[in-house]
Amino acid sequence: MRLLPAVAVLSLLLSACERAPAPAPSAAATPPVPVAGDPAQAVLDASQRFGQLRSFHAALHMQGPRTLDATMQFVAPDRYRLQTAEGVQTIIGDTFFLQRAGEVRQVPVPPGLLAQWRSPLPADATAADLQVEALGEARVDGNPVRRYRVRHASAAPDGMLYWIDAAGLPVRIERQGKTQGQAFKVTVDYTRFDDPTLRIEVP
Repeated sequence: MRLLPAVAVLSLLLSACERAPAPAPSAAATPPVPVAGDPAQAVLDASQRFGQLRSFHAALHMQGPRTLDATMQFVAPDRYRLQTAEGVQTIIGDTFFLQRAGEVRQVPVPPGLLAQWRSPLPADATAADLQVEALGEARVDGNPVRRYRVRHASAAPDGMLYWIDAAGLPVRIERQGKTQGQAFKVTVDYTRFDDPTLRIEVP
């Protein structure tokens, strides 16, 4: 899971210069948990399906050397809105619109810095690249999901937990590991898939 580097870089950018609740479905309308098939293929399909979304909302909580809570919204093809304790910031393409003290300054960011938010696993990953263990059924926000432990040599060598909903999309990803010798835990919850009301304008 490649979320930590982007979070750290964006945090540094902010220092230097809501998760929206999903409607609670009724019990009768709750879709069944997807039937378990090949675990590696199920995780790969979910990652690829997620990469094709036109919009989504992510809520991130990081515990470790520092605690960080942030929300991020994405609107295709390349618009992101990040909210942390420092405020709301906008990234469009490779430009970070730094908003501070009533002013907006454009700061370049490394190309593709936030591309990882579009695909929890590398875009060229194959089922053979993954070591996946099916952990059975669970619930996220009351909705049925299947939970998996996933390892990938470059994206998640220490492993991560992956929750996939009945539509075959990842709704939660969690990773624990170490950075600079200190333990961390990152949890990301995804909602508002392909929500046409999400808009991100130039500040």
